[in-house]
Amino acid sequence: MSSVKRVNGDYTILTINPGDTIAMESTTVNIIGDLTVTGNASLTGNIAGDKIYNGTTSIEIQTVNGNANISVGGTSNVLVVANTGTFTTGLASVTGNVQGGNLRTAGLVSATGNIIGGNVTSFGNILIQRDASAGTPTLRFEDTDTIIVDGQVFGGVEWYTSDASPGPRVTSAIRSTASGLLGNALVQIFTSTNGAAATAKVTVDSVGNVGIANAAPLDTLAVTGTVYGSSTISAVGNITGGNLLTAGSITSTGNVQAGNLRTTGLASVTGNINGGNVISAGAVSAGAAGVVATGNITGGNVNSLGILSVTSNIIGGNVVSATTLSMSGNVNGANAAITNTVSAANVSVSSNLTGGGIAVPNYVVLSSPAAISSATPVTIGTLQFDAVANQRYSFEAYIPLVPDGSMTISPAVNFSAGTCNYTTQQQLTATGAFSIATKTTSDDVGTTYASTGTTARTLRISGTFFHTANVTVAMRFQNSTGTITAQTGAYLVYTRVA
Repeated sequence: MSSVKRVNGDYTILTINPGDTIAMESTTVNIIGDLTVTGNASLTGNIAGDKIYNGTTSIEIQTVNGNANISVGGTSNVLVVANTGTFTTGLASVTGNVQGGNLRTAGLVSATGNIIGGNVTSFGNILIQRDASAGTPTLRFEDTDTIIVDGQVFGGVEWYTSDASPGPRVTSAIRSTASGLLGNALVQIFTSTNGAAATAKVTVDSVGNVGIANAAPLDTLAVTGTVYGSSTISAVGNITGGNLLTAGSITSTGNVQAGNLRTTGLASVTGNINGGNVISAGAVSAGAAGVVATGNITGGNVNSLGILSVTSNIIGGNVVSATTLSMSGNVNGANAAITNTVSAANVSVSSNLTGGGIAVPNYVVLSSPAAISSATPVTIGTLQFDAVANQRYSFEAYIPLVPDGSMTISPAVNFSAGTCNYTTQQQLTATGAFSIATKTTSDDVGTTYASTGTTARTLRISGTFFHTANVTVAMRFQNSTGTITAQTGAYLVYTRVA
């Protein structure tokens, strides 16, 4: 049974005492129209409805089980809470910490405190700005481990590609890695080559050494491979290397000191060239100062406008001097054009000069190969000469050798008695530099050489000899294993000098 109370005008229910309550006991109280509460409304149950608002600010649940939408000052959906997360239109300003698995935004993240999360992912730019009050902007990787592990990566910056071919991978990176157990670190630059995983190409170690294609640089700059410079390379110190190769000019105002100096172009030097050997396939030209060498001069042409003074040998196609040619060794060439004095142990021009007089060269040439397989010194084929009593000689042997494998070898000179000062110069490989030993004792095999490979290489033996009796002087050789063969054309040239 229902009862209706209808009132024309206001209807006020008022208690007599301020603490009294008005109770409406019903399962449901329906109010059709507005409900205005001047004081507080205390509820022990739920408020069922779709909107709470004050002016143009509202909290709405527009559909059953739908999103909770907050509109502020006429701006709709400033904050939307859904079952998939919270969505904010406008600025999210946080004075405390923001902690989350991922922080993603297409706009601005502004925080006066820390942002802590598993990953910070941005599809735009990450910009660190600085003004006059900001100090030094720093991107820091902090290692919180208290135990140092050699080789541990402290942090890095990586560039990653998701290409299907040759496959997703890190294409380049910069990483800092622990070096040793003293808290030091090295920095490496990684790049990917031919689709492979990125590997370290540049290393800066803990003491500042830089390695390019060298993971453990032992010098300030260590490069494994070729170094190219399109302009000038300047050094105030020394440049030390096995070979100096150039297709252009080498210009030096100081000294050039090297085991070998080889060029297919021009070597232009205003100072001195000091070295064991100067070998040229073309011309070696000198001005009025002349050419002075304590070792050998070997080349196609040797041209000098001044004095050509050599204490060893000159071997070339042409020997041309506008003034004096002074030699204590041999001159071997197709042509020798000298406008002044020729003073040399041997002068060989186109054909051989033989005889017993002073300054007359005598040649002993191998007409067939001479195989040597001996652990004690033996004469190299026929390379020997008979020295006459009380006469002084200079000699030089030039012997191409072919071993049948790696072995230990030792050249020497046998003279049984007398005074002999001689030098052995031995190549260990076909293209290797000469190893040099100076000796004064007959059959001195104390200096040994570790010869490797089976390609031809060269042995030189040169020296001076004197004795008061007739003595045979022989070029000798021994080897530890296998067979080594002196080739046809090997020769010994000896000259009486006094």
